[in-house]
Amino acid sequence: MFKDDRAFNVSPGCGPEFTVEDLPQPPSPLNLRRLLAIMGPSVIALGGTLGSGEWLIGPSMFVKYGLALLWITTVSTLLQTFLNIEMARYTLYTGEPITVGFMRLNPGSKFWAPLMSLLGILERGLPGWALASATCLAALQLGKIPGNADKNLVLIYGVIVFLSCVVLTSVGRKVERTLEIANWAMMIIVFLGLGLLAIAFVPARVWAEGLKGFVSFGYVPKGVDIFMLSALAGYSAYGGFGNNAITNWYRDKGFGMGAKVGYIPALVGGTMVHVSPSGKVAPPTEDNLKSWKQWFKILSYDQWCVFFVGGMFGMFLPGILAAGLIPRGSDLPQWGVAAYQGEVFRSLIGPIGWFFALGLGFWILFSTALSNVDLVCRQITDMSWSGSPAVRRWAKDDIRKIYYLLLLIFTIWGLLYMKITVPLKLVALSGNIANFTLALSALTTIYLNRKFIPKEFRAPLWREIMLVLNALFFGTFFLLFAFNQLFGLKF
Repeated sequence: MFKDDRAFNVSPGCGPEFTVEDLPQPPSPLNLRRLLAIMGPSVIALGGTLGSGEWLIGPSMFVKYGLALLWITTVSTLLQTFLNIEMARYTLYTGEPITVGFMRLNPGSKFWAPLMSLLGILERGLPGWALASATCLAALQLGKIPGNADKNLVLIYGVIVFLSCVVLTSVGRKVERTLEIANWAMMIIVFLGLGLLAIAFVPARVWAEGLKGFVSFGYVPKGVDIFMLSALAGYSAYGGFGNNAITNWYRDKGFGMGAKVGYIPALVGGTMVHVSPSGKVAPPTEDNLKSWKQWFKILSYDQWCVFFVGGMFGMFLPGILAAGLIPRGSDLPQWGVAAYQGEVFRSLIGPIGWFFALGLGFWILFSTALSNVDLVCRQITDMSWSGSPAVRRWAKDDIRKIYYLLLLIFTIWGLLYMKITVPLKLVALSGNIANFTLALSALTTIYLNRKFIPKEFRAPLWREIMLVLNALFFGTFFLLFAFNQLFGLKF
């Protein structure tokens, strides 16, 4: 057992020196009330999860090709949960988000910060979720599913949705807490609503087909759209840059050493908080190892009980609703996929079904748009803050100046980009980029944790093997997408 704190150090790699401190004490005793209070990051991630693959890509694929494709969700969600835990291991130990950790690796921040920022913008910086949410609002006004002729109305509502997300991220004590409260409320409404609809209207045979689909490993229908199939893999559960952002929220929530590093406060209602540009590491003393085990247990509860279970049900419930109520083989409308089920429920139970389904669809997609507005700006802020003393001098130690400047730029970018293409294609493109980000992050995390985390806090070999499987699974789907786009690959 380690005895002398003064002799302990961890090489900083290409980043600033680590500070040596003891791990903070975890919440104790670990009862249900305390667990619910600390389970925030996975709830935010779950809110971001439901709108992309689950309400858009999943229903489109399951209606056309069947629920046997749910095996992709099983594998994707399982692998992402392991990846989240191993990325968060680095954050628990150092207090740094995983993308900040990447900048400590060769060739340094000038390579990793631009690369991860570019991936984040390409994957999550496109306003497809705001547009998809806007189709629900436009449908309520029109009384029908929006078509191409209604594009301008959808765009107007898309702007309103997008700007309302920006406003929400600007209020409260800390941005993470605001997102957490909003997503707890939305997820309770969404899962109750989806569950009631599924119980009331989905035949038992479709429930059975969906459950069987979770274990129909390897099923790929002939002639399947590879572009959409790969997007389903990337955006089952969370996907890509969103998974990396979970570690930023763990830091701000105060998990492990994150409690000693600081957080991003809100513009309205928050006060200036000193955020350390470098992480803090703990020597492997008996007390620190005891605290570590408790923190890791809390992290595991958060990931397996909220992220994994929520990710599986989040794809299952919308999937069986779509497959059970929409004629099999249908092509859902590009501009109306988010509102299509409203038409189905109106035919079943009248106008109340129309309004209920549209309201549910709006909140599902709004929660995704909200988390995406934050996570791109948040990760670029943290990378800039850690990697550039000039940025910190300009901000005069107030990280909010960086975050909200980037939020302003992101808002302008999103409003300009909104007219380029339709929501479903935007989201599917993002899902394919997510596959690349997931594969890259998995391999990089193995190396990062081996390099900067002492063996007493490091993952066992079998967990590292799970990250290798992450890289193989998501990397394969990214290559399928690339060969499909470049060379016309088909099944």
